[in-house]
Amino acid sequence: MWQELRNIVSSWSELWNKIKTIIESWALVSSEIVWELMKEAISNQTNDKLILDWFVRNEWNKESLEAIIPDYKVVFFELSKEKAIERLLGRMYNPNTWETFPTGTLTDPETGDELIKRKDDNEDSILKRIEEYMNNTLPTAEKQEKEWKVIRINADQAIESVASEMVDKLGL
Repeated sequence: MWQELRNIVSSWSELWNKIKTIIESWALVSSEIVWELMKEAISNQTNDKLILDWFVRNEWNKESLEAIIPDYKVVFFELSKEKAIERLLGRMYNPNTWETFPTGTLTDPETGDELIKRKDDNEDSILKRIEEYMNNTLPTAEKQEKEWKVIRINADQAIESVASEMVDKLGL
């Protein structure tokens, strides 16, 4: 999914302009816009498997995805609210690719570009995103878990350990 987003960024499309305006205003990108990205990513897919990052966020996303891909799994990263806030306040991103990096990373290791903080990575905006998560995403994930579609990952550990656990549980 991030590669698809990077392709949209590099093309400076109309969709990217909408997303950029929303992010810069500290608002949440709507489900409809995220779904536009998802449909494009899915239609461009040539592999047997596809990992969709930051989707499914709500019941509407769940129903939309199930209409075209009924057999899917959700990776649920378990992380405390406090740790999530800490990580988001410290993360950096590459303004050319929009790829994000953890606290302490100052340059993109692949491009050498200088990293900066996102304007919406401030406490007020983060608390708003967490509230949205609690009200919409978590209830949807709980429903998916009852449908045996959730794979839980302990995200309250080092990045390398999270990645290793994810690779192991996804059988990659």
